[in-house]
Amino acid sequence: MHLQVERVYTLKPQMNELVQRLKKIVNIDNLICDKIDEGETATNMGLAVSPTMAIMCADDYVRTVQFIRALHSAILDVNQLKPEAPAQVLYAGTGPLAILAIPLMFILTEHQAKFILLDLHQESIDSVEKIVNALKLNKLINAIEKIDAFNYQVDNNNPPDVIILEIMQACLAKEPQVAVSHHLIKQAPKAILIPQEIKIELIMVDSKNEFEFIGEDKTKTRVRLGSALTINKKQLLRQANKGKLTLPAIAIQIPKTIPQHLDAKLFTTITTYKHHVLKEYDSGLTCPRAISCDQDFSLGDTLEFNYQITNQPELKVHVIN
Repeated sequence: MHLQVERVYTLKPQMNELVQRLKKIVNIDNLICDKIDEGETATNMGLAVSPTMAIMCADDYVRTVQFIRALHSAILDVNQLKPEAPAQVLYAGTGPLAILAIPLMFILTEHQAKFILLDLHQESIDSVEKIVNALKLNKLINAIEKIDAFNYQVDNNNPPDVIILEIMQACLAKEPQVAVSHHLIKQAPKAILIPQEIKIELIMVDSKNEFEFIGEDKTKTRVRLGSALTINKKQLLRQANKGKLTLPAIAIQIPKTIPQHLDAKLFTTITTYKHHVLKEYDSGLTCPRAISCDQDFSLGDTLEFNYQITNQPELKVHVIN
């Protein structure tokens, strides 16, 4: 385990305290529902999770730390390039706590960063406004707006320098991370996009030792077969001139020479920015997932991976030979 990741894991008490303090400001009992799906919204590009679920995501503290660090690094990079003006940050899908931005507002000045905060749910917007007002952070805010981020129009006279959004589930299923990222970055192609890259790989594993966590250095049997999907700014901008966002299908053959007892799993790596990375098991977003294929497959078969961008986004897999 890298030193950077070790330090992230030591921050759990501090992150828990931060979340609890923000919850206290907004009287969290008024926001949380017994059913986590109550209040979620189905959009044309995917599911906007409920404010309750968004609050729960803040407990995925390693994810939260790596996104906060990424945003901080990106803002400082913009400050280096444009010292005469604050970095303009567009944060889509804040949830009730705006957890990826609020902590940074305590260490940044209005001369370093200005934020536009977006969320689809009125409860989340009301909560974020309450936090900003209670903590007297208004000087760093350009706008707090209730809107589906897929419909948001960037101000061409004041485009964002940094776009940050974390509206995804494991393997980019259900939520509109890809569609919204494409919609925003094509309007501000010079902006830094956070996360910088999301990569989903097909890896064959021995389930008998892959999911046993007895010490950090336990040997795991893995055979990496290739990338099934990669989302980054360059990939998204390639599609900018097309009427509809489509991503090329990727074919991966399973070798006949690997042991038959290995299982096919999808592993996700999220590079939030530069060296800030979420690897397997660091987050609920990066835990390996089983393949959902339309038919049985075996060694020697070729699998085609095709990311469907619909109102129910999903990485589709089928056998092509």
